[in-house]
Amino acid sequence: MEKVGMREKMARWRAEPVAFVREVLRGEPTEQQVALLAAAARPGAKVSVRSGHGTGKTTTLAWLVLWFLCTHSHVKIPCTAPTQAQLRDVLWAEIAKWRDRMPEWWREQVRVKADRVEIEGAEKKQFAVARTAKPENPDALQGFHAENLLFIIDEASGVFNKIFEVAQGALSTAAARVVMCGNPTQTTGYFYESHHRARESWERLHFSCLDSPLVDASYPESMAKEYGRESDVFRVRVLGEFPRAAVDQLIPIDWVEAAMERTLRPEQMAFAAKIIGVDVAPYGGDRSAIFLRQGLFSELLWQGVGVDDVTLAGIVGRFAEERRVDGIFIDQGAGSGVASVLRHSGFQPILVPFGASPLDSRYLNKRAEMWDLMKQWLRDGGVLPKIAELRDDLIGPRYFYGNTGKLQLERKEEMKKRGLASPDLADALGLTFAQPVYPRDEGGRSREVEQAEDRYEILGNF
Repeated sequence: MEKVGMREKMARWRAEPVAFVREVLRGEPTEQQVALLAAAARPGAKVSVRSGHGTGKTTTLAWLVLWFLCTHSHVKIPCTAPTQAQLRDVLWAEIAKWRDRMPEWWREQVRVKADRVEIEGAEKKQFAVARTAKPENPDALQGFHAENLLFIIDEASGVFNKIFEVAQGALSTAAARVVMCGNPTQTTGYFYESHHRARESWERLHFSCLDSPLVDASYPESMAKEYGRESDVFRVRVLGEFPRAAVDQLIPIDWVEAAMERTLRPEQMAFAAKIIGVDVAPYGGDRSAIFLRQGLFSELLWQGVGVDDVTLAGIVGRFAEERRVDGIFIDQGAGSGVASVLRHSGFQPILVPFGASPLDSRYLNKRAEMWDLMKQWLRDGGVLPKIAELRDDLIGPRYFYGNTGKLQLERKEEMKKRGLASPDLADALGLTFAQPVYPRDEGGRSREVEQAEDRYEILGNF
């Protein structure tokens, strides 16, 4: 009779993780935690939780690990987070804490090791494992196969896209369950998209500190006093909402989206100089791009991959003649050949070295200066074409201040490590801010471009 009763309990606990937490772990989950536990109970569940600080999300992940491990057979639970400290000092410590609260006969079966949680006697087929999600080791979630799989991803906003790309096969397995939790600090990446572009594929939960009894009532008030209720810090840490811009994101997403919804009347552009920016990518999968800006108006004229210098110069020259542009700025890094061909054709392009000293000493280099000027242009009413890739390019780069105290922009190589594309379209638009340009005079010559040529001859020698 006792065995029959236990089988019935196990069947109920297997289907109801909330009951397991209350009856076996002796925990009392909040309404938010109940929602997460219930969402993960379904085979094939894909759950993504954006949360404020201190709502008990990591505790709930620990409960899920113990529940799945103890109530299912042939179990593998890969757990990952951006840092070893998050796994070892936070998630694993929480698992050990709740394991110690289990009935003695179960405590003896569950072993918590440095990077594994195992069931006694079934160590090779019944375990959870901690794997740090590092870009140089992207196989954190790869290669796991079992009858019952549960993927746990803590602080998911900080996990690189490359980790998810490598694990895509396992994550898409029909019966595999995936639970992602995190403070929504980034406005790009897999976690962000699970609440936006890919939202139909996920069960999305939202944990606000204002709705959690685990959060001291003084915490939201202190954060509001220090940062303001409208700040991104308050949005992320208290409300559990994605920021208007990531904490270290140069251009806010809402500025970009607003710019894509604006329109201009023709008279608003009549007296502004027409400037072309050309970002050149002659090899690999990166794009060459040509952008036109006239005052607050902008237009992507052309983009392409693997185009040779002569062909690209011909395309630039055609647009320059058709639009009667007042200035052409080209990235010096790969654009010297394009500029040379254009000069032989009678044009006067100016090469802009991204790494050269800026005109404004607040910036580390010319690229940082151009991007910040582009940010100010968006703030002041700039108009963008509705192009998804341009949106992603503009909001992708992070910024920081180095030892010099000057604003620096994240390098393209670092962006690629995070799984983002090279921001070629945005760099092309950014080049139109290399130097102020005046409209052509009666003789067809732009006064400011003439002055700019002298300045950039100097810049090019740095």
